[in-house]
Amino acid sequence: MTLAHGTDQLESDRLVLRRVGPGDLPFFARIHGLPEVARYLWPGGRPRSCEQTASWMRNTLASYERLALGYLAVVRKEDDALIGRCGLMELVIESAAPEHGLRKGWFGQEGLPVGVRLTFECELGYTFDPAVWGQGFATEAARCVRDYARDVLRLSYRSRLFIRRTSAHSGSPNAPARGLMGKWK
Repeated sequence: MTLAHGTDQLESDRLVLRRVGPGDLPFFARIHGLPEVARYLWPGGRPRSCEQTASWMRNTLASYERLALGYLAVVRKEDDALIGRCGLMELVIESAAPEHGLRKGWFGQEGLPVGVRLTFECELGYTFDPAVWGQGFATEAARCVRDYARDVLRLSYRSRLFIRRTSAHSGSPNAPARGLMGKWK
């Protein structure tokens, strides 16, 4: 997600959301390496290495310019602690429902299949340090991003903005993400 010209950050009662920066790499490398976080983020739920997180960071920084989308670092106002990320990413999904299972999806436009009808969407995603889970930070950050996307970027969250904490679909084992998603139906 990009911030409109002249906007340095988004704020809520307890949070500041700002662009991710290279200095945030140690935090994200730590949480991407935690099994309890990784299980919701990637196929197979395997923790990521520092090199894989550095690649994610490079892609996130490039996405700000290339796509005008991306994750924002979430900082707790109370103590200036970086506690997670939340933002919009380009999501490409198969237009037609498959005979079995879920539709396939891709982040960004690299590696897309040829000859398949695709739908381009925005996804609101988030990841937080487990130490702050259950304190309402994900809901607060997601609302902040949703409202900004709707009111400033003019995206319709009701029809075209997917809300998930990686796999928040109705059959997901990620109960907190399903709960957040259910708040906005």
